[in-house]
Amino acid sequence: MRSTMFSLACLAALSIAAAAPAAAGPAGSYKGKIDYQGYEITFKVTGSTISKVRARMLTDCDGSGYLVQYQIAPGRSWKIRNGKFSGTKVITVDQTKEHVVFQGTISGGKAKGFIREWDSVEGGGVVCDTLKRTFTATRR
Repeated sequence: MRSTMFSLACLAALSIAAAAPAAAGPAGSYKGKIDYQGYEITFKVTGSTISKVRARMLTDCDGSGYLVQYQIAPGRSWKIRNGKFSGTKVITVDQTKEHVVFQGTISGGKAKGFIREWDSVEGGGVVCDTLKRTFTATRR
């Protein structure tokens, strides 16, 4: 009887451990670089959420070839599931829509992935685009 109860207790403990979500990555502030541009990306990890994402990037507006620096995504957050995060956030202001795509992996205090931001105007199409930019970041 005692052996059976012990076995059931062990089985229950293993079931609970298997059902627990995978670690999201160490909590804290992360800092890294956007590949090829050398600009900074920073964000915070709390629990299974990435927030306060700031990425300084170049964007080409209206295909003019004139590049401007652009800060994106400070007020948005992304969920981490099984060491991965992915999603698109859209904010509409008047007739302009700002789209931010943030995707990657995080493990052991290191993150890598890509970020992209583009703006579109109703009836006018895409007006500014950073294109898809890869990054790497580490916990500070």
